[in-house]
Amino acid sequence: MALEKPPLATVEPGRPITAQGWNAIVNALGALYDAVLAIGSGSVAVSVQSDGQPVAGVQIVAEPVGEGQPVAALPLFGTRTTYLITGVSDGAWRLDVSAPGFASQVVEVTLPVNAPVTVNLTRAGLPVPDLFNMPYGAGLAALSAAGLQAEIAVDTMGDEVSRAQIPAEYQNQPILFQVPVAGTIVDPAVVRLRLVVAAALHEDPIVTVPSLIGLTQIEAARALEKIGLRLGKVTVRS
Repeated sequence: MALEKPPLATVEPGRPITAQGWNAIVNALGALYDAVLAIGSGSVAVSVQSDGQPVAGVQIVAEPVGEGQPVAALPLFGTRTTYLITGVSDGAWRLDVSAPGFASQVVEVTLPVNAPVTVNLTRAGLPVPDLFNMPYGAGLAALSAAGLQAEIAVDTMGDEVSRAQIPAEYQNQPILFQVPVAGTIVDPAVVRLRLVVAAALHEDPIVTVPSLIGLTQIEAARALEKIGLRLGKVTVRS
């Protein structure tokens, strides 16, 4: 309840307090007691889980059914795995529980309760797997197994890498970066991942050029052809 300041009268020494003034004092004290009692001195612990594991980053707001002010839960601290709500009074309360990537829930409880109130959240999407340092081919397979797809993949040189038909030289190249990051809960109908893959190295064949000194032009051309080279521009000097 809202606490309103009553009109307060001043008196002089020796002057008696009127009945109206005394009643104003009594009414003000009663309003103060009601306001303090409405704040409450109790507490309740809330365990928020998903698939049997604690959920971090949860926001919980307790609202009394009837008169009273909403109370927000404290974030997790130290070694606590349950969220603590303090300043609640006995009676019926409604807990609004929400967390990123999960469907929100409303739970009704009657206080006091001794054991923690358990709330099981349902994921609102699919978790993104960790693809860092995974071979490109295996990473795409892991995404498919998780029910997700990559929207685009580029190498560190900025060139796009095919996802439908993986080039042989990129099959085992490691994935260096992904968006969204691992663990993010996404809607597979909306979100597509972006990947950065290590650029593939292209090795050109290397041959040793033989000595052509003392050979005729025809002999030099044949010697170069044997090792995969060809004779270029010839300059004749007398």
